Amino acid sequence: MTNKRIKYFFLASILIQMFVITSLATASPLLSMPIAGEGSMPWGNLMTAILFVLFPLNFLLIRTTRKIHQVPQMAFRICVLASLVLGVLWIPVSFLLTGNWSASFSGQDASSRFWWVYTTVTPLLPFAGYFLMRILTLFFKTK
Repeated sequence: MTNKRIKYFFLASILIQMFVITSLATASPLLSMPIAGEGSMPWGNLMTAILFVLFPLNFLLIRTTRKIHQVPQMAFRICVLASLVLGVLWIPVSFLLTGNWSASFSGQDASSRFWWVYTTVTPLLPFAGYFLMRILTLFFKTK
């Protein structure tokens, strides 16, 4: 991809993420509307899944090309790619844990606790990878 296309993708991604985060923060009525007519998957789930995919992609795009040792860089990439995989799988995992497309639980059981951890860890992994990379650069210097 050319630099111009990367910039456009990044800008579009940021705008989409801002819309999704604003919708989630303000509890927009759009979140509970079904995607297709009488479908059971609400727009909020699809929007969250898109957010969980775009967020780690942005971390990969904004990563500077500064030369750092391979070990810190690999730690960063593993965390970001793990977050990307978790984001892609968020809707199927939510469905498997809840048995419905709206990802609503009927009680507090082990599957609901796992879902909350999964949903929390997914966007935090890129930050963890970045901070781990910064810490590891103290120990692994480039030549």
